[in-house]
Amino acid sequence: MSRFAFELARAEHEPSLRRLFAENEMEGGIRVSFRREPNYFYASGLQGAFHQVVAARDKLSGEIIGVGTRAVRQGFLNGNVDGVGYLADLRLESRHRGGPLVARAYRYLQALHADGRALIYFTLIAEGNRRALDTIAASRAGIPAYKDFGRVLSPAVNLLRQKRPPAADIEITRGSRDLLPEIVGCLNRNHRRRQFAPCYTLEDFSGDAAGGSARDFSVRDFYVALRGGKVTGVLGKWDQNAFKQTVITGYSKKIRTLRPAYNLAAKLLGCASFPASGAFLRAFYASFIAVDHDDVTVFGALLRQLYNDHVGTHYNYFLVGLHERDPLALALSDYALTPFTARLFVVHFEDGEELFRSLDGRVPYVELAML
Repeated sequence: MSRFAFELARAEHEPSLRRLFAENEMEGGIRVSFRREPNYFYASGLQGAFHQVVAARDKLSGEIIGVGTRAVRQGFLNGNVDGVGYLADLRLESRHRGGPLVARAYRYLQALHADGRALIYFTLIAEGNRRALDTIAASRAGIPAYKDFGRVLSPAVNLLRQKRPPAADIEITRGSRDLLPEIVGCLNRNHRRRQFAPCYTLEDFSGDAAGGSARDFSVRDFYVALRGGKVTGVLGKWDQNAFKQTVITGYSKKIRTLRPAYNLAAKLLGCASFPASGAFLRAFYASFIAVDHDDVTVFGALLRQLYNDHVGTHYNYFLVGLHERDPLALALSDYALTPFTARLFVVHFEDGEELFRSLDGRVPYVELAML
């Protein structure tokens, strides 16, 4: 009999899930820890109206030693609304990573997948995460097919100094209840042109959504581009620090040595500096990106307004996510960026092979703030 059990996480697992998440650092020159305070499940509701958090438990000690999430939400595949799956938040204590637990976890996932809510899933793996890229993304026995769908650029845009607004024949205003139907219409007509992009309803931004799929996001947090009185582009500012946090846990020896001199120069030049170990990074997401005709001028104006509004505030930077093939990514070239890149994979079992092969050449869009 196996020493380990896989089960859907319950309320009594919640403190252990937070601990496991916090203790599994993202390795590299800059080590960071992702936190889910004060409740692990608050962030899970963002990933899909339907979500299953799977806990791996050591039956001898009762300790939670692994976690992962399967979520399904309505999104666009080849321009049609369908169930789009998302696999996320895979964490496993280091002492168990070399054993058979990963393959067993995927067998458990396949049993959950039998409910038919989605045929294919997407997931992101940081390009620097060689362990994951060499194992779960390498089509090993017992693991479903992982198909590489290119890179997602998700840099931190450093908030340094005000920039001149670009010339654009649009008016930029903030979101309102009156504009919400047009905002949702803009999101959906442009997301239809993207692969895997979410499909939204008015209810996603009203009522109980404030504590679910759009927790802590207000309609007022939309930046809206109007042309001739009609919505032609939208962008959101989403602060999730109340339930998702990123903490600097350490630096490589080289960065630790250079950090004091670098930070002094950065202060003189007005550039981004390296925070102290233990510092919580103060950031928000540039979210809900949708622009008619992929007009880079419109997106650039929205991005500039968002940027200028938050220079000099308590935020250090904001995060934005766009696929490497997305025309709108050109607008990022005008900013001081701390780069970060992840590989986008489409994941499927045998029953998803036909749908995967049918995917057309639409540019992918994944909502970074919901991951």
